[in-house]
Amino acid sequence: MRITFLQSGGFAGMIKGCEIDATDLAPGERHELESLVAGSGLTESFERFSDTGRDLRQYEIVIERDAAVQRICCDDRSVPESARPLMAFLSARARPQSPDVAAALRRRAVGG
Repeated sequence: MRITFLQSGGFAGMIKGCEIDATDLAPGERHELESLVAGSGLTESFERFSDTGRDLRQYEIVIERDAAVQRICCDDRSVPESARPLMAFLSARARPQSPDVAAALRRRAVGG
């Protein structure tokens, strides 16, 4: 499993992100990630943003498992409650990204 995570927006408008390959993680951390993904309820791709709130953080998550790829785009208000622990795991590993690096991560995640 491979996950690409991008977080942008918020008051400062900063871009943070990470790319995680589960095979590179220690066994305990890999199990935690797999459990969080399984419990997140993110089983299908979707794009959902709140109509209100100008300074909300926006998230883009691409989950690649076997031959399946899911792309989830949402903001602080529209992220499913069940996915919040996964978001916290990914946010803790995200680091500041330049717009160029973020664009490259996005292209790689969608096969471009």
